[in-house]
Amino acid sequence: AALNYLQVRAAGNDSESNAGERLERMRINLASSGPIAGALQKCLDMVKDVSIETQRKLVPELDSALRKGAGFNTRAAVADAVASLCSTCPAAFQCKTGSTMSNPTVRLFRALYFASERERGALAKDKMIHSLGSLAELTPGKAVRTLSVNACDRYNESSGSNNDENVRRAAAATCRAIAVRAPSHLIDGGPGDVWVRKVLPTAYIGMHDKETKIASLWKEVWEEGGSAISSVDGRDNVFGVLLQEKLLPSITRAIAKSLQSTSWDNRRKGCDVLLELCKDNVLAPTARSSDGTFCDNDKDRLKQRAEASASLLSECVAVVSKRRIWDGKGDVAKAGTTIAGKWASIAPIDGETAFILDITWPVVLCTDRADDLFEGDTWFQTADAIIEEEEVDVSSSMMASTRDETKDLGEIDNDLDEEVQESGVSNESVLNERASHKPVVFGGLCRTLLNQSINSGGSSTEGVIPYKAACLSGLSMLMNSVAPSQDSRTCGSAVAHERHIYNAMAPSLYAFASSSQSSGKSTPPLLVARAIECLGSAMYEGLGSDPKPDQVWSDAVLLLKFLADIGGAKQAAWTVRQMATDASSSLVSKMPPVILKRNSVITTCLSISSQGLRDKKFWKVRLSSLNLVLSLLDRVGNQKMSTVDPDRQLIMESILPYKENIMDLARRSLADNESQVTATASKITLAMSWWP
Repeated sequence: AALNYLQVRAAGNDSESNAGERLERMRINLASSGPIAGALQKCLDMVKDVSIETQRKLVPELDSALRKGAGFNTRAAVADAVASLCSTCPAAFQCKTGSTMSNPTVRLFRALYFASERERGALAKDKMIHSLGSLAELTPGKAVRTLSVNACDRYNESSGSNNDENVRRAAAATCRAIAVRAPSHLIDGGPGDVWVRKVLPTAYIGMHDKETKIASLWKEVWEEGGSAISSVDGRDNVFGVLLQEKLLPSITRAIAKSLQSTSWDNRRKGCDVLLELCKDNVLAPTARSSDGTFCDNDKDRLKQRAEASASLLSECVAVVSKRRIWDGKGDVAKAGTTIAGKWASIAPIDGETAFILDITWPVVLCTDRADDLFEGDTWFQTADAIIEEEEVDVSSSMMASTRDETKDLGEIDNDLDEEVQESGVSNESVLNERASHKPVVFGGLCRTLLNQSINSGGSSTEGVIPYKAACLSGLSMLMNSVAPSQDSRTCGSAVAHERHIYNAMAPSLYAFASSSQSSGKSTPPLLVARAIECLGSAMYEGLGSDPKPDQVWSDAVLLLKFLADIGGAKQAAWTVRQMATDASSSLVSKMPPVILKRNSVITTCLSISSQGLRDKKFWKVRLSSLNLVLSLLDRVGNQKMSTVDPDRQLIMESILPYKENIMDLARRSLADNESQVTATASKITLAMSWWP
């Protein structure tokens, strides 16, 4: 008792020096070197020489000692005894009573897991996990699968307000011990295929746990389990070489459950997995041939990716569209826009079936569904009537599914119902039916992100500004993903869709950015910069050809002057100056030639560039200023292009009087300390080398 008191106090007073763990190791070494431990070891050495009936009688006694042992030395000794007997007397654990709780081996197997979950000492916990892995090889497959599913559920439940690191670590260590020390069980997943549908998807998400030790345990489960399953994989719906794509349907269901969880930590892990899948191009269309069509051999693979992307995008949009802002919601917005951007670049416009007729795309591009978020739902017509969603009490909802910690080990053993014990997986995790998800309307998603970033909440609450900035960044990336190609036969439809999106987004973005110039309102510069970035991303080819009265965003000349004013010398925030210059570059590349060749437009562009190049502190501002000049020169092109195209020739003649000024700006930038600035300046001098 005195040593136990010292260990608890040492662990609580100085957790970083591992004083409690060192004292625990000393206690175990002291106990294992005593006369009782020596006598016990001699008895274990004699077990292999007795009859098999006598050996089997030891299993219930070990189970009873583990459950009733008051000291951790007793539990550690039981774990050592089990590990020793598994190697010397494996027949002692082979019972013909099946995988039910009447089997002593199953009871001992489950008792080791729950004892390791409750054990405070790291060394004793490791001993129990080690013996559990050794015993798993001799335990019936149904019992191993049942415990693995139970461990995964316990891991998912022990986060958020019910955060319990010990439970999460015990669950991860248990699955790792089974995967490493009993890999033969991974070949048979049972009727529910629990390794593919439950354990490995949980391991893939668990690899993103905030605790490094737990994440490393799940990584071993993913690697060892994935190797074992891939070696015997004979399923028909397996595509690709990455394990993530082979298990994509199961991983999709696991991510969807994480995003639906009341635990924000689970949601963040789900977002991290989503972003990783997008980075690996698992949630992206397959490669196309040179004529823009998909290969017939990749049709099923493309269909699986589209279904998974549609399901996860729907979950992300459902979370983002809610008004409640919480820490990490910006990651959901980033994940959703990343998926949508991957598919929007090839999505059919206005119902065109350009590639494959029987595939439901995750996102569709429409100009006639201004009030739809999901196709046909008229969501924005009733958006104003939606009441703030009721937040579920995390503790109450999670406590319903979390086992009472006051139960003893025998009561916990019988918690799983008969159906779970029979199949090894719960009903919810074996659902095979394919959820039908309506595609997300591109314009509706853009409108939702805009409303979340501009019209939702105040800017004083902690976490609101980063979330709004994430929504605006996602909106900018999303609009940049749809870039019409001049050689494509759908170029006209793509430009018309860009015009539709710009007309829907520009009024609110312009009003938000211009309001920052009023003296009576304080708008965070970060949000102003992101709004200007979105305005530049939304611009379409031919902007300003049909200006409307009192609509500055529809007049290219007035819009350029607005960008020059908001990013001028009086602007203190360098991010706003940079984004205003970048938006000016986008406007210059999109406005009609008849407007660009005006003297007032050219002088405004050079004024913006000269002003930005005076900023000696922020090189990104100087780089944006040179990019504006380069965009102006790109409208002229090379010598051959300007000879063939009369509009390019007229633009060159309009810029020609300012050639010396432009060359002077480029020469001065060649001595800049930043390599990207000097590289852009070199491009400018090269572009004008053939000019008269």
